[in-house]
Amino acid sequence: MIHQIDIERFGSFSDLDWKKSVRDSGRNVQDLKRLNILYGRNYSGKTTLSRLFRALELRKTPSSYTDVSFTIRGDNGNVAPSSLLTHNYDVRVYNRDFVTDNLSFLVNQIGGEIKTFAIVGEKNKEIDDAIEAIETKLGSTEGKSGLRFELEAKKLERDRIKGNHKAVSDSLEEKLRSHANNKIKKNREYGLSTYNIDSIKRDINTVKKPDFSPLTTEEQTTKLNLLKQEALPDINETLSIKLNLNSLRETSEQLLSKKITPTKPIQELLNDSILQNWVKQGINLHRQKREDCAFCRQNLPHELWQTLDSHFSKESGDLETALDSAILTVNSEINLVANLNKFTSDQFYTDERPAFHTNSKALSDALTIYRKDVDALKQALESRKNNLFQTVALAPPSYNEEDVQGYVNAINTLISQNNTKTKTLEKDKASAREALRLTDVHTLFQSIKYESELARIENLKTSLDTASTIYESAESEIREAVAKISSLRATQKDERKGAEQVNSLLNHFFGHDGIKLEAKDGSDQKTVKFEITRNGTSAYNLSEGECSLIAFCYFIAKLDEAENKGKELIIYIDDPISSLDNNHIFFMFSLIESLITKPLKNDDGSNKYRYNQLFISTHNLDFLKYLKRLSIPKKKIPTGDGKTKSVEDSESFLIERNGSASNILLMPAYLRDYITEFHYLFHQIYKCKNQDAANLNHEPFFGFGNNLRKFLEAFLCFKYPYHDDKNDAFERIRKFFGEEEDTAVALINRLNNEFSHLEAIPDRGFKPVEIPEIARVANYVLDKIYNSDSAQYNALLKSIGEPERTS
Repeated sequence: MIHQIDIERFGSFSDLDWKKSVRDSGRNVQDLKRLNILYGRNYSGKTTLSRLFRALELRKTPSSYTDVSFTIRGDNGNVAPSSLLTHNYDVRVYNRDFVTDNLSFLVNQIGGEIKTFAIVGEKNKEIDDAIEAIETKLGSTEGKSGLRFELEAKKLERDRIKGNHKAVSDSLEEKLRSHANNKIKKNREYGLSTYNIDSIKRDINTVKKPDFSPLTTEEQTTKLNLLKQEALPDINETLSIKLNLNSLRETSEQLLSKKITPTKPIQELLNDSILQNWVKQGINLHRQKREDCAFCRQNLPHELWQTLDSHFSKESGDLETALDSAILTVNSEINLVANLNKFTSDQFYTDERPAFHTNSKALSDALTIYRKDVDALKQALESRKNNLFQTVALAPPSYNEEDVQGYVNAINTLISQNNTKTKTLEKDKASAREALRLTDVHTLFQSIKYESELARIENLKTSLDTASTIYESAESEIREAVAKISSLRATQKDERKGAEQVNSLLNHFFGHDGIKLEAKDGSDQKTVKFEITRNGTSAYNLSEGECSLIAFCYFIAKLDEAENKGKELIIYIDDPISSLDNNHIFFMFSLIESLITKPLKNDDGSNKYRYNQLFISTHNLDFLKYLKRLSIPKKKIPTGDGKTKSVEDSESFLIERNGSASNILLMPAYLRDYITEFHYLFHQIYKCKNQDAANLNHEPFFGFGNNLRKFLEAFLCFKYPYHDDKNDAFERIRKFFGEEEDTAVALINRLNNEFSHLEAIPDRGFKPVEIPEIARVANYVLDKIYNSDSAQYNALLKSIGEPERTS
């Protein structure tokens, strides 16, 4: 059954919230029941509501209804526009659209047609037995037997595996998606603003290849440093080192090995090189400068200089001069070595710095050894200079000139590479980002055991495919069995029986045997067509009443067609009363009661209903009065003490239109219980007693003039059934309200006439209603009725659901 209807947009309905709109006097939400009676004036929205139910039946919205939005809530789930094709409600609707679609002849009696339908014909035991055997084989889920029950088990197994497959697959997808979005896409070092799950899957295909090697920690640090590197200026010089030790040694070895002897050597000086040096230095300090010794203050002998010149010969002086020159050259070489490598690591990019540092240090170490060799040469020269008469042996050098040149070449290569890198820096950064990203993905690949998870998903997919195949095979077997039943039942169908059923209804319920629906052979002699006849000939120019009778009997008969057998139908009958007299209205009620609402009896004596849910809408108050006599379905509800009680399962609703929007409310008591226009008019006047009510609902105030005039005519006509004055209405008002209250009577007459007629004073239609004046008149009339007959007044209040008045 359907319980509630929310309509955001559908025809004249807008923003209908069932839980807010359909509440009783205690503010309790009331649901739809098994039997639902709906009353509404013309153009209130009854047909629109029926079209919503017909959309359920046809599983599509009317073509003229665009941008619709609604939610129908019930036992078999909710239905929205998007789920019309798949809902589980069997609905049959009678409304003007049903007539147009199935009995276009009644709408356009020239060129129209009447669709045929078939109902089950004469029973055939063999066919029934075959159908019963198939039905037994099919079984049911509720009965826990047969193919349907087995199918449900297979469906549960398929859904279980499907759920597992989805859970594992979604979990892996979520890990990849999360890592792609949160770890890589947001990592500025990777520089990717559009990285997504497809991107990480492509990277995984790369990192899982055998030839892929992730970066080491050191390599990652190098790559990260490269990303921070800005473009460096080119290094315009190269390293060039020319070592002169070999030539210096060659020159020095001659001086170190040269042998000289004094002319008249002073043995004491030869024996003490320090003393000899001291004397040599003293010659320069004393000759031609002093006559006494600066050390001992003794006079210098005249033969001293000759004696010393004999010891220090010209040969030794030349050697000393040569040694000084050699030492000076060696010092220049020493100074040169100290500044050979002027390059620094910050001139190089990050990738070249380690190699530069290695080669630069190796070169420095090699030059240190070279410096030691040069220093050794210098010491040898100084040693010979200090003892000119003693030769000095020179030790072989320790440095390797080829190693030094190798380091120089390596540094020059790095300079070339570094200058080239300036041109390829951005490309190298992109490569570094990719290498870092792929290393990151490789770490994820291993941590989530990607390959084993894929294998697990694939195994579940294989199991799901197997379970789906088993389910589809079982479902196919059921479809074939159902199709076989339909085929067998088709042999029992008879369109002529459908026409006979319509005629039976027309004759039995309406006594209308002149008009009939006849089933005639089609032009191909294979099909059947329906045709309306009167007294045996084709009937045209049918009255509106006759069209309504035929259409409704056609609908009732169609409920018995084969396609409806075994289904729990939701039936919606929209305003079946058209141009019918009271006798026909009664027969229409009888038809609904006897063929739809009157319950059947089960074997245990309980009631069995021929419908799952029934909706009947009408604008006709007489028909509404009859509908209150329909058999009311009952249901059992628990009482809380382990027992149950039987309650009525029906409800009455009011469809009203406020401005441009239709609404659904619980039917007021005066309509539900009494069903007279007199009570309705009284209620409308009562609504106007408080002028603040206009803020919530202004319609009673606009209709006040008409409602007051009609109410007073009815009320006073019964109170004063005869009056001999020509202006009976005015005189009745004067008589009821009293001669002494002429002002009030004049005001009532003014409202009666000016507010209910506009032809004499059309400008009234362009002015706002005088709400305070209306409220004053409403209270005056109500007070007068109460003072005249309080019992009657309180009875009227009770009929509209208002509390009694005590003063």
